[in-house]
Amino acid sequence: MEILDFAEAQGQRNAAFSLETLELMSKRAHALLSLLLGGAGAAGAYALGQIGKPGGAWSLGALGAVSLWWFVLAAWVALRALRTQEVRAPACDGQALVEHARALDDYIKQAKYEGESPADVLTLLREGELMTLQKTADDYRSASKSIAQALDRAYLWIAITPVGALWGLALVRYLA
Repeated sequence: MEILDFAEAQGQRNAAFSLETLELMSKRAHALLSLLLGGAGAAGAYALGQIGKPGGAWSLGALGAVSLWWFVLAAWVALRALRTQEVRAPACDGQALVEHARALDDYIKQAKYEGESPADVLTLLREGELMTLQKTADDYRSASKSIAQALDRAYLWIAITPVGALWGLALVRYLA
């Protein structure tokens, strides 16, 4: 039983770490979405305030481009990083365990009748629960990875925002 106890403890630590990482990624995505929406709104409001002012076309072109770009990024973050993902619970519910235990008990009785030496029901249930725990941790890590990848791309796109602003300025200058 020592090995199974150790495996269960490590599995629980693994699942807890994976869940904490998922929660952290979700918080980062929400924070980034808030910043993008606030920044896009502020840039857009300032750009619109420049309409009709002398030289305002420059601000309107650059900040308008930044505002639109950040609204697009905010929508992308919302769609790629903040969509609800279904993940399993770290353990089966009690009713399912009781039903599994009955089936395993029947299996053990049959094995004994046939002269085999099966494990006891509790050991088999614990091993099954350990597999469920591992699948849960895998689900958490998979969800965290998809959020992290979306955030990485969004950060990169935010970092190239000045390039977009320069393109906006160049377009305004060209059209003016």
